Amino acid sequence: MKRNVSALVVLALVAIVSAALFVSSVYVGPLTIPRVSASYGGSGFTTGDAAYPRTATDAENYALTIARPTRRISSEYWSIDEYVYSVSQPQDVVSVSESAYDRSVSNVYQFAEMYHPAITTDPETVLKLDPDLLLIASSGRADFTDLLRKAGMPSFRMFTDFTSLDEIDRTILLTGYLTGNDAAASNIHEKFQEAIRRARAKKPPAAPAPRILGYTVGYGYGDHTVFNDVVGVLGGINVGAENGLHGYSLINPEQVVVWDPEWIVSGAARGTTHDALQRLLDDPTIAQTTAARKGQIVVFDNNVFLPLSPFTTLLIDALGDALYATKS
Repeated sequence: MKRNVSALVVLALVAIVSAALFVSSVYVGPLTIPRVSASYGGSGFTTGDAAYPRTATDAENYALTIARPTRRISSEYWSIDEYVYSVSQPQDVVSVSESAYDRSVSNVYQFAEMYHPAITTDPETVLKLDPDLLLIASSGRADFTDLLRKAGMPSFRMFTDFTSLDEIDRTILLTGYLTGNDAAASNIHEKFQEAIRRARAKKPPAAPAPRILGYTVGYGYGDHTVFNDVVGVLGGINVGAENGLHGYSLINPEQVVVWDPEWIVSGAARGTTHDALQRLLDDPTIAQTTAARKGQIVVFDNNVFLPLSPFTTLLIDALGDALYATKS
């Protein structure tokens, strides 16, 4: 009863704020609530005993008590969608990010299209769905989380600015703990570890370490990125990190020529990888690299290249095959 009353209060507040913004916009133009773009909270989290009620502390040090296994789950962010669908029954997911339906990047669009979960757009939508658990990205809006928590909505803020394979692996198990799907999460964890073991075994012992640049037009992958970890387990050298690049950072084509990678790895929307590869080959600067001269520029579908989730194994396997298919 208390949660229902709180929810009604929050719904009323949302309606009042929306109305105020609309009226104000008549006089001063459209108004928006700014979205926090920086990371919120840290990568650390804690979990309690396996028995219920369970406890977990999230990325902003908020302690959540979970009374029982969840049966209605809401996800607010594209990578969280992939964690949730990996360990839960697809019919238990009642809302997702818009990206879940985007076939150009999503690895879970088939579940979204089959079960038609709502889009996690605003507090009112989530409150009407009344999920057992709401999972929110560490980079999401703080006001969104605060409103729902005040309404009694069980919410957990997950760190999503992943920089290592280990962070992804721990988040797989965390998602299982939060949802009560521990056995499924353990199975996905083992598959993730198996992909890493396969990757470490791919490079022939006497083969030199391939020098690899992760590159999307204007940006490169340096240290403290999942891409850097993937290159490492495959026995390669991340050219961006080698040259002092930190995180996902701006670079120009002239730098790429100076660094002269043996491999360039990029991504593009499904169905456009051939065109994206051709654009790279047609770039007169990129064409000077060893990677271009040897035909060692690889463009993967974005659902393979971009995941920061259990589906990162797609990149681990695909890149390993590209690097060592003719050498093993």
